[in-house]
Amino acid sequence: MQLERLQLDLRPRPHWQAIDLGLALLRRSAGTAYAAWLALWLPLLALTALLGWFFPEEAGWLWLPAWWLRPLLERVVIYVLSRAVFDQQVSWREALRAWPRQLGGGWFRLLTWWRPFMPGRGLYQPIWQLEQARGKFAADRRRVLGRDGTGAAAYWFGLVCAHFEVVLQLGLISLIGVFTSSPEAVNPLWMFFDNEAAQSPWLVQLGVLSYGVSIAVIGPIYTACCFTLYLNRRAALEAWDIELMLRRLAAQPKSQPKSAARAPRQAGWLLPLLLGLTLLQPEPARAAEGQCEPPEESVAYLKERKPPHDVAQQQLRARLDRVYADDDLRGYRCQETWVLKNKGEEKKPEDKRRSQVQAPPWLAELVRVLLIALAVGLVGWLLYRYRDQLAELLPRRGGKPLPAEIAGLDIRPESLPDDVPGQVLQLWRADERRAALALLYRATLSRLAHRHGVELARGATEGDCLRQAERAHGSQRIDAAVLALVRSVTRQWLDGAYALRWPADEAVEAACAAWRDAFGAAP
Repeated sequence: MQLERLQLDLRPRPHWQAIDLGLALLRRSAGTAYAAWLALWLPLLALTALLGWFFPEEAGWLWLPAWWLRPLLERVVIYVLSRAVFDQQVSWREALRAWPRQLGGGWFRLLTWWRPFMPGRGLYQPIWQLEQARGKFAADRRRVLGRDGTGAAAYWFGLVCAHFEVVLQLGLISLIGVFTSSPEAVNPLWMFFDNEAAQSPWLVQLGVLSYGVSIAVIGPIYTACCFTLYLNRRAALEAWDIELMLRRLAAQPKSQPKSAARAPRQAGWLLPLLLGLTLLQPEPARAAEGQCEPPEESVAYLKERKPPHDVAQQQLRARLDRVYADDDLRGYRCQETWVLKNKGEEKKPEDKRRSQVQAPPWLAELVRVLLIALAVGLVGWLLYRYRDQLAELLPRRGGKPLPAEIAGLDIRPESLPDDVPGQVLQLWRADERRAALALLYRATLSRLAHRHGVELARGATEGDCLRQAERAHGSQRIDAAVLALVRSVTRQWLDGAYALRWPADEAVEAACAAWRDAFGAAP
């Protein structure tokens, strides 16, 4: 691996930063990655759509092959991004030609028990594809890479991507449903509740299209972010940042300035002084030179480390141990300090017995129950003590306040004349048609709200009021005659006020007669 050709600033990062790095990597190679991805995904999606057209009754199972084979398609994106990381640009045609050779290793696991239960599979795909690991070595690599929360991060990121896919699918279906639903009642998902539309092949094609678009967008994003999680974990395990720094230091020119050649002659008189200071240095100073015992954590880590798999790994570990032996990278520092004389002595027997005395578990549970009971009793006492003040703050008992205005129409009973049908006919014969129908309509709403208790909101439309009247008829608060009158008056008002289609004189006279029979002349 040519680390000096890395195009990413790889260093140990938090998981969310590693995921964000994947988005940046995908943006840099988006054209090639998405072209290679779509070149494999679109034919599989077209096959699904073709099967759905001829077998619409099996629509619930047709998308299963495309979903099942998706992990194998993700490897073409890994191929493109793994080359882009090392500044090796490939075309999408080259990626497609190389894709069949990338399928070896892990494919059986990915297509069987891992497929439905492993949303974090993208973290482990490079182990089979890039490292060419197999068998027990691949299992060890998966365990190492999944530690320190990296496996959990990939798992939850996979679940988040799955939710984003569902959101995109529902969004596309709802967008089409908004423009194809009835204008009277806009329902984005109307086709799922319509029997004829639910059996149509076009609905199957709409489901395939929405699923294909969501996977086409989210698939490379999921693969790229899991790939950078993999790189971030390897950078933390193998200290790539330190190795790159050492390689840069080794590549620097080793030139000695001319003044350095004269330094020994000019500083020759300092040698006796330095020698004397060295001899006078106290014995405990050797602790500052790294002669002290390492801490228990470092010793335990070396004991738990597994033996190397081959000679190359053994040499790499030896090099890393020499690098970490430096004072700046060792993780601990030897330093003399003052401590108490009795700090390391054992406790007295009576102190040990005193420290070993523990309270029984039931005592803690009893204290917890008593505290909860005390808190509940205190709240109850406060509510009883200040019940009068609380009663003033609570709303008064009573029904919901009756509306005074609906959609700009005044429906208060005092705003209506005593003889509503007579006044309506008088306005109609005086050629004030709009005023006549408005009076008849708002008088009808006034009777529904104030006499029959139909709940009408202030911002309700004519359709909302009619639906509330139908619900009131269903609950037997109004009879069939009143409901028929409401429908007739609402239709006349809508036709005249919004379409200028005025009803005939006989229809208005019949509505007034029905209004008088239903509600009477006086309130």
